[in-house]
Amino acid sequence: MTDAELKWHIDESKKLRKQAEAYSEDAPGAMVEVLRLLTAAHMLMGRVSAQMDGDHAKIYAARKNTHARTKRDAARGDKTLAAELAVMELREFEAEALERKMFWQNELDALKQKMYELRLRIRQDMHTGGGYDG
Repeated sequence: MTDAELKWHIDESKKLRKQAEAYSEDAPGAMVEVLRLLTAAHMLMGRVSAQMDGDHAKIYAARKNTHARTKRDAARGDKTLAAELAVMELREFEAEALERKMFWQNELDALKQKMYELRLRIRQDMHTGGGYDG
């Protein structure tokens, strides 16, 4: 996914979540619309989360590969130290990628919990409200 596509996914998910927050959950049928909007946002956020997972994995692999190559190619002496010094900057990039990955995983999980809560409330309202002959 390109940076522009990633930005679009993030912007669209924010827009959908903001639209969902505008609804009063007490209004009839509003919870269904909120759930629809949050489901669409969840799909977009899932793609962003997957991209962040992939970015982290790529940086992790680059760090491991750089470490191995540097250790192999280092002159006699402390090969491990040479390899560790070679990956210092990659470790920082990896940490930032992990931070973004965890942020999006947490956002995705939080939205999933909100959607689950809304589904339960909708189901409860359907059974206690109109249309149910007990």
